[in-house]
Amino acid sequence: MQNTDLRSYVKKHPDNKMAWYLLGKEYLKEGQEAKANYCFQQAGEIYEAFERSKAPADIWMDYQDKLVEMSALKEKKKRIRKMWLTLLMFLLLAGLPPADAPGANQGVTDALASALDSGDDHQEVKPEANEKKGADASSVQQGSVFTAAAFGGENDGGGALAAAWAGAGKGVQTTAVLGMQTSDAWAIWQRDMPVKYIMQTNSKGKLTAQSYDAKQCNCEPPEVSAKIKRMALAWTARQETAAALSSAIVSYHKQHKTWPKSVTALAQPFPDNILGETSAEMSEMFPQLLAMHQSKAQAITTGDIGKGESQASQTPDTKKASFADTVGGQPFFAKPLEIVIDKNNHRLALISGSTILRMYEVGLGGERTPEGSYVITDKVVNPNGRSNGEFGSRGMQLSDTNYAIHGTNEPNSIGQDESLGCVRMRKDDVEELFALAPQGTPVRIGKNLLPALMSVPEAKERYTHKLVPKQSNPGKTYHWLN
Repeated sequence: MQNTDLRSYVKKHPDNKMAWYLLGKEYLKEGQEAKANYCFQQAGEIYEAFERSKAPADIWMDYQDKLVEMSALKEKKKRIRKMWLTLLMFLLLAGLPPADAPGANQGVTDALASALDSGDDHQEVKPEANEKKGADASSVQQGSVFTAAAFGGENDGGGALAAAWAGAGKGVQTTAVLGMQTSDAWAIWQRDMPVKYIMQTNSKGKLTAQSYDAKQCNCEPPEVSAKIKRMALAWTARQETAAALSSAIVSYHKQHKTWPKSVTALAQPFPDNILGETSAEMSEMFPQLLAMHQSKAQAITTGDIGKGESQASQTPDTKKASFADTVGGQPFFAKPLEIVIDKNNHRLALISGSTILRMYEVGLGGERTPEGSYVITDKVVNPNGRSNGEFGSRGMQLSDTNYAIHGTNEPNSIGQDESLGCVRMRKDDVEELFALAPQGTPVRIGKNLLPALMSVPEAKERYTHKLVPKQSNPGKTYHWLN
């Protein structure tokens, strides 16, 4: 990238030390060492931290591009705003009496003139001290926050690393980036994802970055501490809980055209069992997730999506923020959960956006299994009245049809086309999916939709909480096409 862009940026944002560092690197490439050294001096601890780290030199290119992109966007907004303000001033002044006339509206004119001379609308986020992004420093008890990114193919985790660096500050001593494997355009989420990078801030505010990927850094990285591994495992589990709860809130709103008042509203007996399982931490997360969805919905109504996202990133009391352990202070999974079923390779995936949370092997019915889009309607525990019936211990009906995702008493049929059209799952798999996917979850069935892999946690790491009572339906005999 031309250093003219960065030079323009640092003039407007002289406190952004990362920008100074990147500009210095550009000057160094051009052989202008004196200018480069000046930039490195302005970068301060950012220069020291990065030069001593094991991170590859090109890992921050995404961040560098975003700096210039954000600056250009702000300039465009500023020009548009000035154009409208100028037009507004002209219209107002055209209808106002002379300034020396009795009752002249000098206040309006002064306000407009002040607005025309004002700077950017939003305060610049500084990479070295973004304490307000997500959670207050005091809300992170151990000073450790986490995020995850796709690594592999063309993905180097640059976006997540830039966000992690931007979130580093006095209140965040440790920021860990977990690595998701990739397959085609998918990122594969797992409970035990490896730590790829750790950024740390000492008591004096000095930053360091350490790569834990031997291939990427071409080094012999140190061992990740057992404490960080335990915290990372707990973090991934919490993000799955948040994904299920967040999707349930969306489903409730679609069904009732109003917002739920509590987790209890989502966890009623059949047929109002939007959630199949609940936990105490859901009640903790609920207020922030509800506020996030309400802000987004209001923004869609008013047409101001950007404002809605900005409001959604804030909580009334950051000291009680549920996602203070997450970079950005928001749940990792931003999009509601969906189910995708691939008839070619007998796979069922639970996804959020382009991230696969789970990938199960399933039994199908070949051409008898219909293709198309559905939603989960009935969610039933023991659809045959017992856990070992032909539909197993769980059943999820597809759009009030005779097709369903359910368990089976013929486990050898998994991976085969032996059903009359339904989707068969192993007992542990269907019970986990039942717990994760709320009523109202979209289901898409087709061919060549998913990679031929599996991503299922070990038994001790399965998603499991407290089963909602009375989810059977004794008043109905199901005749799904099994």
